[in-house]
Amino acid sequence: MSSVIASGRYWMPIALACLCLLATSWVGPVVGYVLIVVAFFLLFEGTTAWFSKAGGTGGLENYKQ
Repeated sequence: MSSVIASGRYWMPIALACLCLLATSWVGPVVGYVLIVVAFFLLFEGTTAWFSKAGGTGGLENYKQ
């Protein structure tokens, strides 16, 4: 159970982005535009956090300058 809660940092923004995109069907165009922008940033946040968790993607420890 604790692993599901801990992984919420990765799947929760993506789920909220899906809800924002779904909500655009029932709101006006201005609010819909704002929800689409929010969904984009939530997807970006969730996928970059998920990508940084992946092993072998490199980082400061692997590629020192």
